[in-house]
Amino acid sequence: MKKEFGVMVPLSISRLILLSTTVLSIAGAMPAAHAATAAAPVASQPDAAHGKGTAKTVAKPASKPGPAPSAEDDSTIDGSGSAEDVAVTGLTHRSAGGGLLAISNSVKSSVASTRAYIQTQPATTNPQRLIAMQPGAVVASQDPYGVQPGGITVRGLNNNEIIWLFEDSPITNDGTFYPNEAVDALNLEEVRLSPGSTNFDVPGSNGAAGTIRMALHDPSHKMGGMVNVTYGSYDTRQVFGRFETGDIGHTGLRAFVSYSNFLGNDWRGPGNTWRQHVDSKIIKDWHNGSQTALSVEWTDLNFQLERPPTMAAWNTYGKNYNYTSTFTPGDTNYYKLHQNVYEGMFATLNNKIILRHNLMLNVAPYVYYARAAAPGAVNLSPTSAYTGTQKIEGLQLETQNGPTANSATLYSGSPALFLRSGINASLAWDIDRHNRFIFGDWYAFTEQSSFGQFNYLNASGSPESLWGARSSAVYLPNGKIYSFADVLNRVQTDQIFLGDRMNYLDHRLSLEFGFKYLFYRAQNFNRIPGVTYNTNNNQTAPMPSLGARYDFNSHHEVFLDAGVNSRVPDPSQIADSVSATTGKITGRASRDQKIENSIIEELGYRYNDNYLTAQATLFNYNFTNRQVSTVVNQNNTLVTQYVNAGGQTSRGADVSVGSRPFHHFSLFLSGEYLHATIDNNVPRQGTYLPTAGKTATGSPTWTGNVSLSYDDSKFFGNIQMHYVSGQYATFMNDEKLPGYKTVDMSLGYRFPNVGPVKAPKLQLNLVNLTNNHYLAGIYSTQFNAKTTRAVNGTMVSGSAPLYIVGSGFAAMFSVSAAL
Repeated sequence: MKKEFGVMVPLSISRLILLSTTVLSIAGAMPAAHAATAAAPVASQPDAAHGKGTAKTVAKPASKPGPAPSAEDDSTIDGSGSAEDVAVTGLTHRSAGGGLLAISNSVKSSVASTRAYIQTQPATTNPQRLIAMQPGAVVASQDPYGVQPGGITVRGLNNNEIIWLFEDSPITNDGTFYPNEAVDALNLEEVRLSPGSTNFDVPGSNGAAGTIRMALHDPSHKMGGMVNVTYGSYDTRQVFGRFETGDIGHTGLRAFVSYSNFLGNDWRGPGNTWRQHVDSKIIKDWHNGSQTALSVEWTDLNFQLERPPTMAAWNTYGKNYNYTSTFTPGDTNYYKLHQNVYEGMFATLNNKIILRHNLMLNVAPYVYYARAAAPGAVNLSPTSAYTGTQKIEGLQLETQNGPTANSATLYSGSPALFLRSGINASLAWDIDRHNRFIFGDWYAFTEQSSFGQFNYLNASGSPESLWGARSSAVYLPNGKIYSFADVLNRVQTDQIFLGDRMNYLDHRLSLEFGFKYLFYRAQNFNRIPGVTYNTNNNQTAPMPSLGARYDFNSHHEVFLDAGVNSRVPDPSQIADSVSATTGKITGRASRDQKIENSIIEELGYRYNDNYLTAQATLFNYNFTNRQVSTVVNQNNTLVTQYVNAGGQTSRGADVSVGSRPFHHFSLFLSGEYLHATIDNNVPRQGTYLPTAGKTATGSPTWTGNVSLSYDDSKFFGNIQMHYVSGQYATFMNDEKLPGYKTVDMSLGYRFPNVGPVKAPKLQLNLVNLTNNHYLAGIYSTQFNAKTTRAVNGTMVSGSAPLYIVGSGFAAMFSVSAAL
């Protein structure tokens, strides 16, 4: 069933979009003298001072007006979009660590996987898997292709602690985001991970684990395109095509659009996955150095959910613990009852406007719209059916043989609509040759509507509608649709920020001071009987930050930073949930859910010469009101809930080392040591569990990655190995996910041009080369797996955590060429 939003994109957003294009038109008519000054290239610190041949820093006129106070300009490196854009070019035979070590000279830790590496990976992969080799990033992949959602943690913090930036705009700020929904890897120039405290001008508030910036391919100045065809294990196949317009006359416009279509069988059970996706980008270059870039992505996705096992189920059945392939009445584990559907679009309009030689305005409105349906199934009896807390009298259920007084197997889907819109605007003023002052505001509005309902099955056991169509819905005796959930969430976030970036000693010393203040307002409307109809959560949070970097010489550099991050509560946590078969409230809203605060410090060192590039970072986190996500079963549908775990301390070290190509070989090493502890006892069932001093969940002590690459411009390939040590799945540390190792490999050959066909290439990717059977991540964290004595002496029963099964072996063969 399609529900319409009560609120559409705020009128202010539309007005600001029109205002930004109007200002650009005026800026485009400004005197050429301003353009000459603004467009002058600025020597890049990575190339000029460090001699980093792999990272070509392009000083775009639209990004750097006048004399720069900071050569590294980590705002753009971390994804704020203000100043110098870093574009990594070249193939692996020119890249440190095979394209895995594009570091910056920011005041913060920052590493990236560049196009040199991305081009060697499967064409079906997603941004999450492209940073799996980076220190501290642990990626749990459910499928070999990268099309299904998996899991990711950075320094022991999960996906909801990461600000994902698509072309410098936050593709999510509240709720869950899956990178497989966002972009085709073949259109990515770089995926940059910046763990730790976020820059003061980055739009987003939930970045204790840092930011991940996805940099989309810029349209070419020449007309052309490329095609890629992939076929592999489990009857996997994908076609991809991209068309480049080149420069369109003398308009200053250029664009690209791409389309991909993926289809593959589920690798460990019945069902399949289907995905189609569109990426596009249009750039308008103005004559004075200003620039407008419109980026749009659209995804249509249908995939078979994997059944998450408990540890006992894994030990008994292994990867064969799947949903059933044939339907039997009463079987809620039939695979067609667990298909996930999604359709979404994200668009951002980035405007960089040169007002004067020392004054630049950045305006970036964006909008995200999506619909999705979380699947599930239930056996419902007319005699024990509830809507909210009220029992239903006279309910009639239909089966293939007509009405029944007994229970019927129904599809319990939860169709949802999402609207996120916002705008990030800032003014950068070069006060003098040493100081750039930045002031701005980020505003975001989110509306999410979720309607849980029951739909009938057809004769084969499939849902009549995965989207919850009215025609197949179960109706109450009064003629209304039977709903077990009807929730509307609205969230407004406003973040004012200001700061100063300073450079001294001929750019050898960089200092940064910033401050942002967050205003958060969440409203929840719960429209089922017997629960609280309206709850609100209004909070504020100050977030100061500071950083420094010093170059001893062209080889040695140190940096340090400190900052405060705040994560707002998930809007789902201020709504009650009710069982449709008992009428009991299964989840109480946390109306006083506090903002999670973290104080983060980093101390780092970078080294660079003609042979090696390296970065090492020591970090320390102190959390209050730590929000830990878990998964619970509500009406036989797995949904995410959050637990306030109180305080947490996390300390450790990251290191990454990459060699320059030597006889066409490049070596890359990365690793992390993490010591994360719970600082207090966690509340549970009216008492407290003795968790103080326990190891934090999802925090492996050791992780490590090794990659060896070869590239002689024709033959290329790499082999990469991952290691993740064990990690606890409960607060009581009474159940642990075992450590694991995986190996991946790629091989390829580049042919010479053949007529109009350029850069033809054959490539083979082998995923999980050793076919290791392993658990890759924690699907649901629990308080305790075994019955435990609480601090007051009472016994608290345990619940078994669920786990993500790691993807099995797969081979994928690709053919690609440019035109």
